[in-house]
Amino acid sequence: PVEEMEIMYQYSSLTMGWCINCHRETEVKVEGNAYYEKIHEELQKKYGVESFTAAQMGGIECGKCHY
Repeated sequence: PVEEMEIMYQYSSLTMGWCINCHRETEVKVEGNAYYEKIHEELQKKYGVESFTAAQMGGIECGKCHY
């Protein structure tokens, strides 16, 4: 548990800008998740690319994924 950790720090700022940049730059890991695998197949056919970021799959509106 956190109470027993020797060193604790906040790695990232966790600002809205930090979140949006992560969604724009980080590829979604679709393997092993049936929901994302289905969307991935549809987007592959539509756009002809292999990988997608969270922003490409659903935009940068928080409520699309975090509800």
